[in-house]
Amino acid sequence: MKPFSAALAALLLSMVLPSGPANAAGNGPLPFDDPPGTYVPGEVIVKFKASATPQVRRAAFARQGHAILAELRVPGMARVRVDGGQTVEQAIAAYQSDPDVAYAQPNYIYQGARAPLDPLFGQVWGLKNTGQTITSQPPGSPLRYDVNYAGSNPGTPGMDIDVEAAWNTITDCSKVVVAVIDSGINYTHEDLAANMWDGREWGLPHHGWDFVDANDNPMDQHGHGTHVAGTIGAVGDNGKGVAGVCWKASLMAVRVLDKYNYGKTSNFVDGIGFAIDHDASVINMSIQGYNRRDQAYADVIEEARQNDIVVVVCSGNFALDADQQNVWPCNFSLDHGNVVCVAAIDQKDRFAYFSNYGARTVTIGAPGTNILSAGIGGDDVYYVNNGTSMATPAVAGVAALLRAHNPLFGYPDVVNAITESGRWIPTLAGITRTGKVVDAARALAFIEAPTGLTARVE
Repeated sequence: MKPFSAALAALLLSMVLPSGPANAAGNGPLPFDDPPGTYVPGEVIVKFKASATPQVRRAAFARQGHAILAELRVPGMARVRVDGGQTVEQAIAAYQSDPDVAYAQPNYIYQGARAPLDPLFGQVWGLKNTGQTITSQPPGSPLRYDVNYAGSNPGTPGMDIDVEAAWNTITDCSKVVVAVIDSGINYTHEDLAANMWDGREWGLPHHGWDFVDANDNPMDQHGHGTHVAGTIGAVGDNGKGVAGVCWKASLMAVRVLDKYNYGKTSNFVDGIGFAIDHDASVINMSIQGYNRRDQAYADVIEEARQNDIVVVVCSGNFALDADQQNVWPCNFSLDHGNVVCVAAIDQKDRFAYFSNYGARTVTIGAPGTNILSAGIGGDDVYYVNNGTSMATPAVAGVAALLRAHNPLFGYPDVVNAITESGRWIPTLAGITRTGKVVDAARALAFIEAPTGLTARVE
């Protein structure tokens, strides 16, 4: 996720409260003390208990005089318009007092966090760090960007995710569907078009769904999701642009962030549900939010876990201790074993100053400064971005490599391979769960089945 302005940082920091693991539904009313501007005005999300019939649910809405805007992915969950002069807080209190309701909450607002022959691959230090200087405009290139994380530029040779060694084993992840739940993807980009998910059997010719505008055309209007997608799966060895961790991929575009890079809980619930329903094996969510607790979000993350999906998320960009603050979806890693939360490191293999951290909540690090990838505004546009959003897809790409190489492994195997095989660095020690940077080659070797073994039964 790209670092925010000081003003926006001040706004979001005003929302931060002491945290702990999210309570399960039914453990009492959710507290409400979120300031205006952190949730959608005039809307609430209501989750009924499993025993509540459709008639009971309709009666509850009728008593409050509220209209159902949408039935959400999770059974018994709906997005509701608050009418009759009620505030969001009053509506939540009313629903919380209904014995048929499991919980009610605001509809929270979130923001996006950002050796092949490809001519610009030499600028992709996170995949191959030669100590190169990331430059603003290489001669003859279509790049359009400004390098603005100068403290580690040039970098330290060899301090990358070692994916070049992994490519000796596998480059093709095309049988693994990776859902990029973000601002959409520029699916006509020269370095992405060939690696987009084929949704035609589902009647989805544009490779996904747009939950912002409610249609089947998830074209990126911001650029964040396209940049993320390029790190996961820009076409490798095609003589164009850059290369992703996966040279061949199946990138599903799930648009939940608008052109200003903001999204809301209801979009995430339906977006993750879409990925589940359409056979995604890996989800990338380079998104951050700082509300008290989002149980609807947690419920669908749990559904993803039950469907054996690895969910890779960013730690966020406010230099906060996520163990002491509410940072979502990163803090879901405490209660959901399929969630991997990623911090950012720089070109010199150091913790990036803006990255959130957490000895319990943040899982692992990955390159997140001066990251070159695909963009919008043309199908040959590339640019550099900084943030934990840019670190997250490096890990999601490794997860896709692992699932492609070992299709019988479940999410625990993939997560374990990523976390156990990483490369330890001093600046992540004590501020992340593993103290490690993701290492693609070590991860593949960690779970690769042994060969040449024989057994004799006597």
